[in-house]
Amino acid sequence: MTSTDADADLPSELDDDDRAVLEARIRDARIDAGEIAAEAGIAADRVEAKLARLEDGGVIDGYSARLDYDALGRDVTVLFRLSVADDGALERLRSDPRLVAIYAVTGGDDAVAIGKFSDTDTLNEAATELLTDDGVRSLTVTVVRDVLREFDPTALIDADRD
Repeated sequence: MTSTDADADLPSELDDDDRAVLEARIRDARIDAGEIAAEAGIAADRVEAKLARLEDGGVIDGYSARLDYDALGRDVTVLFRLSVADDGALERLRSDPRLVAIYAVTGGDDAVAIGKFSDTDTLNEAATELLTDDGVRSLTVTVVRDVLREFDPTALIDADRD
């Protein structure tokens, strides 16, 4: 099946069963179709078909573990706003494992990156590396005071509900 064929099989909006299947997989990527079926009140073969359609259509783009950065000792969260002189600086950002998200943006900045650090010393090292990078024209560093919600895919699913 081509991606165009798969996209044609996807509804323009998620129905309640789609949401139930996605929410179950978000909560536990290892949950099997039978468990989802019992939890959501949907037949197991229907759950399997929905999962296949959502995966083939690219709505589910793989499975991964969610990390607790505090438990890993990386409880300093920082937003970097950068203006860059060249794409090489963006590539260097991509290769930095301390950065958990990097976005090319419009406006006065070229990129926004979210970093997770163990302490302010390692944050300062990273900021210094960025400031001394010839490809970085300007840098604004904002330390997050408190994480209120982070990387919550369920919020996107719930936003479709009236």
